[in-house]
Amino acid sequence: MSRYDTEQEQMDAIKAWWAKYGTLILSGVLIVAIAFAGWRYWQSYSYTQSANASATFEVLELSHQNAMFGEVSREARRLMQDQPNSPYAGAAAMMLAQFHWDKAESEEALEALQWVVDAKQPSDMKAAAQLRMARIHIELSQLDEAQNILDGFAAQTWVGAQQANVDYVSALLAQAQQNFAQAQAAFKRVVDNEEAQADLRNIARLQMDDLAQ
Repeated sequence: MSRYDTEQEQMDAIKAWWAKYGTLILSGVLIVAIAFAGWRYWQSYSYTQSANASATFEVLELSHQNAMFGEVSREARRLMQDQPNSPYAGAAAMMLAQFHWDKAESEEALEALQWVVDAKQPSDMKAAAQLRMARIHIELSQLDEAQNILDGFAAQTWVGAQQANVDYVSALLAQAQQNFAQAQAAFKRVVDNEEAQADLRNIARLQMDDLAQ
């Protein structure tokens, strides 16, 4: 049983975890997807197109580091419009979604993530976008929407780190639904997954221990 007595306390705890670890979880999958897909994009398109996309993304990353939302929004949308098939555009949309979320603009964040899902982006990046959408829905107590996303993942085969990411978000949803035994089991699957990111396993272990109290 959880140490939280009310649903509101449970949701407050989830919000605290999101605020502390939201940008950390799933980042490894996104980085790998960008690196691999970026190489393929470089091979498939002209040098000029690829170089322009890379340069624009570098400007975007710098603006992101400096918390310049106007620049992030402008450069991200430029990539999404001019080179929608580029993995840099997908990464830009993910970054734009995070900025909107940080500004409490949940609808805009979900729209940016949906763009990744609908665009011609690598499957790993689409999966990362969908999992982030599920986490936002959980944060907003839109549990049916989150469940629908995860039901789609359940119909697919995942391995290694990808499965760990799915299990982690599934655990968060189970927590929000007050299904504590199911949440603990999902967290344990993350902890036992040796291919999961080390930080993710550590976070899952802490949350699993918390549910056991």
